[in-house]
Amino acid sequence: MPSVKKNFSYNLVLTLCSYIFPLITYPYVSRVLGVQNIGVCNFVDSIINYFVLFSMLGVGSYGVREIARVNQDEPRRNYVFSNLFTINLLTTVFAVIVLLICTFMVPKFFEYRSFLLVGVAKLFFNLFLIEWFFQGIQDFKYITIRSLIIRVVYVFMVFIWVRNEQDAIKYFTLTVLTTVVNAVINWFYARKYIKYNIKLLNLRLFIIPVLSFGYYRILTSMYTTFNTIFLGFSSGDIEVGYFTTATKLYTIIMGVITAFTTVMVPRVAELLHEKKIEQLQNIANLTLSLITTVSVPIILYSLFCANDIILLIAGPGYEGSVLPFQIVIFLLLVIGVEQVLIQQFLMASINNKPILVVSTIGATAGVVLNIIITPQMGSVGSSIAWGLSELCVLLAGIYYVKRVINISIPFYNLIKILLWASIYIIPLYFIHIQNMPMWQNLIVSAISVFVVFVLINFLFCKNDLIVETFKNNMKKLRKRNVC
Repeated sequence: MPSVKKNFSYNLVLTLCSYIFPLITYPYVSRVLGVQNIGVCNFVDSIINYFVLFSMLGVGSYGVREIARVNQDEPRRNYVFSNLFTINLLTTVFAVIVLLICTFMVPKFFEYRSFLLVGVAKLFFNLFLIEWFFQGIQDFKYITIRSLIIRVVYVFMVFIWVRNEQDAIKYFTLTVLTTVVNAVINWFYARKYIKYNIKLLNLRLFIIPVLSFGYYRILTSMYTTFNTIFLGFSSGDIEVGYFTTATKLYTIIMGVITAFTTVMVPRVAELLHEKKIEQLQNIANLTLSLITTVSVPIILYSLFCANDIILLIAGPGYEGSVLPFQIVIFLLLVIGVEQVLIQQFLMASINNKPILVVSTIGATAGVVLNIIITPQMGSVGSSIAWGLSELCVLLAGIYYVKRVINISIPFYNLIKILLWASIYIIPLYFIHIQNMPMWQNLIVSAISVFVVFVLINFLFCKNDLIVETFKNNMKKLRKRNVC
């Protein structure tokens, strides 16, 4: 079985591929298509993703946990997979039918029918993507190599095929095709590990947990995916363009944290099953400290360099994305800690009630705040609503992790890290008031943050994981030089 470090490395590359390659194309596409067309593509993609969410229910999250538990038992693995895939098949067919009806019956949907009909392919082929299965058996190496190849092809095709504002549908089609191709390859490769057998079906045993996990995912979307859809309906395509541009860099950085928490879920599930609370506490201390140490300097850098970052990513005409970006970037810390508590611990446990309560709190806050704030403030209001709803989820998560799993939050250590992080503000402020050109400001600010990061974590407030990782890499580098 691959080690956690190897899985993290593979999943980190996988997650970064999902975000970095689109970011390579985004500066080009945003300039070629313009803010309104970017808004259209992201608005439609949010709608498709919402239907994907309903078609998946809790198959993804529940599937990772259950496949991980029966990974070494082939008959049992076939049994779990066959039942979960069948449930997913039924819900996907239903979701496709509903989407097609909405496309031609809902006036707002009909306006985007050409995009939505392309998006149907993404919804249907997502059924065969079965990433949850590969995460459960921890075959991150295969997923990473496959994704890397497809993403490289995607980048070349975007630069070749998308040439002017009229090519928005081509850009959206290419994005959908990445899901289609990944799904086809995954399905044939998965036959190496599992055999689908209709005789093994006993859906009744799987329906309740799938619905429970699905309920969590759907409610979670009320303060994530719902933001973009509601913003599109209430404020129009341009505001959606501002909001999605503001979240572009955030999603990439957040992907690093997600990569780590995702590969830890099977390991945490094992420790929970064995009731090894002390080891779980060590994992919590390690991950929370690491996330805080890494996310805070990125947040501060982004706050001071927001104008230049948006100009670099999207170009002129996206100035409306700056303030939403400065608001959203705080979610690196909030959601980073939240993912450790909920994704890594609560969802790995067998007690589903806390997940339902936490997600209900977040969904209620997200919907209410969006309805109140977004129509008046557009993309800024959507960013505020998202941030406040995630904060509600974090507070609820802290409460339930302590109560259900008996894991304590290392508040003293986290506060110490935050206090040391205030040092970053000094060089960033003095660089900011110099009004340097874009590239010079971004590079000099990045160097200053890196220097302070090294000083803090190696001399003053030592982070053992960062120091150990650095030393190991230096040893490997010396060995290669000697060879």
